[in-house]
Amino acid sequence: MLRFMRKYATGYLVKALFGVIILVFIFWGVGSFKGGEKVIAEVGPHKIYHEEYQEAYKNIFNTYKFMYKDKFDENLLKELKIKEKVMDEIINKHLLALKAKEMGVRVSDAEFNEYIRNMNAFKRDGKFNEKTYIEILKRSGIDPKKFEESEKTALTVMKLTNIINDNGLFIDEADLWASYIKEKGMVNLSYIQVDPSEYKNKVNVDEKELENMYEKEKGAFKGENLYRLKYIVIDEKSTVKDDAVYMELLKFSDIDVYGKRNGLEVIDTGALKESELLKKFKDVKVEEWIKGLKKGDISLPIRGNSKSYIFKLIVLDEGKPFDKAIIMKELRERIVLDKARMFAKANAEEVISKKTYGSKNETGFLQRNTNDIPKIGPIPRENIDILTLSKDHVIYGKPVEISGKYYVFSFKDEKIPEKQGWEKNKKEYANYILSKKSGEYFRSFMEDLKKKKNIKIHWNDL
Repeated sequence: MLRFMRKYATGYLVKALFGVIILVFIFWGVGSFKGGEKVIAEVGPHKIYHEEYQEAYKNIFNTYKFMYKDKFDENLLKELKIKEKVMDEIINKHLLALKAKEMGVRVSDAEFNEYIRNMNAFKRDGKFNEKTYIEILKRSGIDPKKFEESEKTALTVMKLTNIINDNGLFIDEADLWASYIKEKGMVNLSYIQVDPSEYKNKVNVDEKELENMYEKEKGAFKGENLYRLKYIVIDEKSTVKDDAVYMELLKFSDIDVYGKRNGLEVIDTGALKESELLKKFKDVKVEEWIKGLKKGDISLPIRGNSKSYIFKLIVLDEGKPFDKAIIMKELRERIVLDKARMFAKANAEEVISKKTYGSKNETGFLQRNTNDIPKIGPIPRENIDILTLSKDHVIYGKPVEISGKYYVFSFKDEKIPEKQGWEKNKKEYANYILSKKSGEYFRSFMEDLKKKKNIKIHWNDL
């Protein structure tokens, strides 16, 4: 038991004292959150308070900020969906705590005392020191009772997690070999290609539809904007701070004069098309701030690659609108292609439904774990299971779009891995597949648990 405790000693104090953040456990707070706090979610009888959510959010926010450094911005924040992840993990915590109670899984006082007494943070001269224990918690602003409650709950849930994983997986050698074939074997697929370009002559364009599309989108059809900017670069060697430079530049009408007075080089981009500007400053995502600038404006410090850029917009020539005939031609081509794609997809679906998919076209033997089909292209992530086709599952149930064309795939032949290689790698592969299936089983277990419990989330209160 002591080995288990040492392995999973990951509660709040460990994080607070040593700055070690393990992503799986960053959502554990100190004890219960009660009192006048706002309830933002409910998991069965458990209430989740705003303070608990805020603490978990702060932890994961700081973790990602540390991981991504200069790349951590508003766009990445939205992409990471931190808000949803935090709520999901807090709910998982409470679900597992409830399940542990139902199953009678607990960490005994003796086990917990052994765990606490073996934490190096509380030792003096190699032994647990109760005075040190109380003093460290007090200095960190942590209530001992809440700390012990939180750590015991975290360890109980980890104990339950191990029980779930240890007892939820059973795989014999026959299953292991079948799995090895699927991952290490090769498959040859037959395919029918359906090209949308062959259906263009079947498309009729409604002139009223075309005119309506023109009215909605004509503003987007114009030549590139032309920019000229001057800018100052501030790096780690600079003796000035970018914020201070920005504030001072707001007072100066002439960026060149300011740079000369302060020993800062002012760089002139010259006239650049928008595409050239985006390429030149792609590392600092220039597209996010350039569109908001007006002639004479100074940009906020733009940080990237350990440097800061401060720009002044000198010239902006708006791109001229395209002639209506050019726009109408492009929109017509788009309508034709979109409808041709619909015809092509429908044709591919008909081939599948009628089972008329016999074809001389073959992919040749492919590794069942490949991501690309030679002469066709990369397999879309959502269709990667075409590589699992077999004698028992001959036809893939939907058209696959690759590089603008639709494909109907069916099983042709397969190559089984050599037994010699299997015998050599059996043990290593068994460990790999058990680890993989353990994660899949646990996710499935949690999804089932969520369906059985009454979960309410008050998103509007966040």
